[in-house]
Amino acid sequence: MNTKNIDFDFLQDIFLEETWKNIDKIDAFLDSKYPSHGEVVIDKEEGNKIFRILHSVKGSAFMMGHQTIAEMVHGAEDLFSYLQEEDHIEQEDLQTILRLTKIVSSCVKRELKRMETGDEVTDFGWAIVKRIKNFLEHVEGDEMDPCAETMQYTRKGRKMIPFENFESLLQKAERLVTVMGRELGKKVQIQMIGTETEVPKDIYEKVSMAVMQMVKNSMDHGIEQKQEREALGKSPIGRIRIEIKRASQKVFVAFYDDGKGLNREEILSIAEKKGVLKKEKQDYTDQEAYRFLLKPGFTTKSKISLFSGRGVGLDVVNAGVGALGGKIDIESREHMGTTFLMEFPLV
Repeated sequence: MNTKNIDFDFLQDIFLEETWKNIDKIDAFLDSKYPSHGEVVIDKEEGNKIFRILHSVKGSAFMMGHQTIAEMVHGAEDLFSYLQEEDHIEQEDLQTILRLTKIVSSCVKRELKRMETGDEVTDFGWAIVKRIKNFLEHVEGDEMDPCAETMQYTRKGRKMIPFENFESLLQKAERLVTVMGRELGKKVQIQMIGTETEVPKDIYEKVSMAVMQMVKNSMDHGIEQKQEREALGKSPIGRIRIEIKRASQKVFVAFYDDGKGLNREEILSIAEKKGVLKKEKQDYTDQEAYRFLLKPGFTTKSKISLFSGRGVGLDVVNAGVGALGGKIDIESREHMGTTFLMEFPLV
């Protein structure tokens, strides 16, 4: 009996069961708030209840490495966070919040069904995340308190979160490494440096999302099996290292694994088959070739698995980073590993 498969399948079954139940609760709430006449009323207690449900779903999705679901639900969580903070909300805005949350619920249910049946994902859900972000920017504005310390924004702007709060992210990443390690037969150590760094809330959230997706990619794509590593003279235990620092009004995040590195020719060949090459393969720099990995639907896996092969993940990370004015660079050396470098402006 293959117990490592049972371990992951068991966790996946729990995730699906709990998420379906939570989405049903959210749908029941939304259905109750669509009156045939009269005003929509959401009191603080029921709003807080839905916020907690969304927070639970987001956390579970992050832990299991399902970034598309986590990112969409996080957007809905932001809507109910706004509900908690504001005392007087226009009816039009209340109805928009309900409508956007309903779209998130529908998208999540579609992803759950695909997860159960193994169908290929064709909709990454990023459009609804952008709509939520645009709505919140419209209703909250972007005002900064002139009396606050440097980069300390009011409730209607960015909120500073100490990077020491990433202790929970590290724990989630470690759990994901453990679960995937059992399934894939790999041992990997993970390290995070720079936990004392303070960053705005929106950057904190995108870094968290990116780290979980990149951990999944490193475990599945990057880090080799024990026998292959030993044959190359490497330690049988793989390494993942995350470094965060803040300098010159920017936040820098480096995600490194010591795996097999990226295959430039393979990436360009896949891009050629997809018809997305704009010039001859030999004219692409390594950086330009690696950036194909950030495009929607692009994957180097020939077989779809529970972990990967759908081309979903790095495109969501790239879109999230880009939404904050940030950028991602990729560096890689054969048999030496891959580094993702993320840069965010603080202002």
